[in-house]
Amino acid sequence: MGENIAVVVPFWHYWIDPKKLQPLWELYYATLLRERNPKANVDVIDLRGRHKEEIELPERDIYFYWIMKSADAPRVYKLVQETKRRYPHGIHIAGGNHVDHLTEECSGIFDASIVGSGEELILQALADYRSNKLQSVYRSNQIFHFSSYSFPQRDFLPDTDIVHDKHFAQYGSIPGTSVYFSRGCVFHCSFCVYNNPNRFELRLPEQVTAEIRYLKQRYGVRGVNLRDEVCIPVNRKEATAMFEAIGAENIVWRGQTTPLGTEEILKLARQSGCLELALGVESVESDKVLKLSNKPNSSVDSIRRYIDILKKLDIKVKVCLIFGLPGETNQVVEKTIKFLEEVKPDFVALSGLDVVPGSVFHNSAESLGIKSIEQDLSKHAHLMYRFGDDEEVGLPFEYEKETPWGPSLTREEIANNIKQVQKYLRDRGMSY
Repeated sequence: MGENIAVVVPFWHYWIDPKKLQPLWELYYATLLRERNPKANVDVIDLRGRHKEEIELPERDIYFYWIMKSADAPRVYKLVQETKRRYPHGIHIAGGNHVDHLTEECSGIFDASIVGSGEELILQALADYRSNKLQSVYRSNQIFHFSSYSFPQRDFLPDTDIVHDKHFAQYGSIPGTSVYFSRGCVFHCSFCVYNNPNRFELRLPEQVTAEIRYLKQRYGVRGVNLRDEVCIPVNRKEATAMFEAIGAENIVWRGQTTPLGTEEILKLARQSGCLELALGVESVESDKVLKLSNKPNSSVDSIRRYIDILKKLDIKVKVCLIFGLPGETNQVVEKTIKFLEEVKPDFVALSGLDVVPGSVFHNSAESLGIKSIEQDLSKHAHLMYRFGDDEEVGLPFEYEKETPWGPSLTREEIANNIKQVQKYLRDRGMSY
């Protein structure tokens, strides 16, 4: 008989609706473990939306955690410690962006830490566990390409946690779910830690077709939310192949991208069923802010032109902004609202800056004039006031009054600016 393996989904306490998105990486690794260990019993334990005081994990031989956001780490740490006391023979293994950047800290919590793309490393850790040779850290310089592995099976969770109409609520009652058709990012935005691997690994067109057909036939899905870091491939050949595969399945989709790509590629996206693109604009106050954030090939004027193309193609525009970036001044509210009224996006998502562990901003804090960063990782999220004035999870840092790039704003000033613009957006139905 094989091991009992649990893949544990963290609490996601920072989301207003933690079950709106699907835990794709947990489902992905659960699928891998089940495929490669046919004698094992693999299940997914979903903690989203539950209070930590209520949680007692059931007994398993192996517990696996994929920690994408550092905000999840403190509650996972405590859960691991409590479960070890209850079931001392259980083994706890973790990977994900948080583990990549705080490996030493994680080594003191977990029995094994997976650094980087985890497919072959987790399989090696299991083999070592069976032979009593488990190592504390697993890392490799090999490339484990996303297209080499199966898409995530969703049967580990109830159907209602896989498909619902919230992904496309602004377009009517469309049964939808989320997917990844690529992994990684080649860009190096200074506030981000999701460029690991630092390349785009795209699914093959036949894999895209197979996953969409699975979701349509098994769950009745008619729309997918692409969670890829950049859902518009910058390579024309790759973009054409992916959009042809999506378009042949007669579904609609939305996704996030950066304001790069030709009108020709965007036209292909629209023809394949793209209803909406969320643009990582980040700031429209000045090119200086974009440069300090190392946004790729971005200027406020180029962002305007990109939005014009999307409107011409009848693709809805969601502008994603961050307040609190280096270089920001007390004119940010006025300039942001002016920009929004000029370009008239359909939706806007405004976040507060999170100086997240592993980011360039975090690693270069002193040189940017950041005088303090909140050590309580549970506060390292970015959502503030989007759905109400009582929502405040984020902005866990403070600038020096004078910085190398000029006078700064206080944390209270940044928070008030966010609250002011969020109310403007909510009043106009531009937030979701």
